[in-house]
Amino acid sequence: MDDKNRDFEITPKLVFDLNLALYLDLVAALEGAGAVTYRQMAARVLNISMDARNDGETGLSTVLEGIARGFAGHGDGLSIELLKAARGLREDDALGDIPLRPDLG
Repeated sequence: MDDKNRDFEITPKLVFDLNLALYLDLVAALEGAGAVTYRQMAARVLNISMDARNDGETGLSTVLEGIARGFAGHGDGLSIELLKAARGLREDDALGDIPLRPDLG
């Protein structure tokens, strides 16, 4: 092992931060290609956040809600409160938050 890598420690926080950075870059690329909107991503991340809060994972929920707020701030800028209120409706394609499956037939 090189001397420069000897003191490098892979921590859970580093792994989380790198995964988050890659995820955010992927979302930006998908949004740029028109495959998904920031509002759709905000809704998805907010759903996970709300599930985490229901499971008692308050810290994770807070982080995910912050990410959802960032996504919601792009484009049409829907509020997190509106997205929270529409959570049950999204399961019925409300607000266009669930993309249609591609027609493979």
